[in-house]
Amino acid sequence: MPPTFVRTSRPDLPAALAVVVAVLAVSAGIAALALALAQGVVPLGGSSYRTEFISPWWWLAFLLVPVPAVAARTRAATAAAATAALVVPQFAAAAVVVGRYRSSGWSDGLEVFAFGHPLLLTLVTAILVALVRRRA
Repeated sequence: MPPTFVRTSRPDLPAALAVVVAVLAVSAGIAALALALAQGVVPLGGSSYRTEFISPWWWLAFLLVPVPAVAARTRAATAAAATAALVVPQFAAAAVVVGRYRSSGWSDGLEVFAFGHPLLLTLVTAILVALVRRRA
């Protein structure tokens, strides 16, 4: 007897894909906005300077953390993809920040702490997704 294949339809797949694409677009927009609004090296007078290679708008990415958590209620794969869509642009922004420090001559090795933001974002998102998955 030949094997029978059951076709399963995934009516929620387009919605899941839309969520992932929306999170990616908003996260990338936040990263681009934060990079664009950074003031760079600002002379304060005398030999004092202030450096800003990414603006505080970068922290807006944390407002997207609930989206992967809500997606986790329906499907774990969607939550994982939404988490990746959230944090990948933030890691790219951190890499740009490190590059800006190094190319400006203000590099002292501490600029790698820029990766603390996306690492914290990843950790917070993963914990929230895990909590939601546990309850679902």
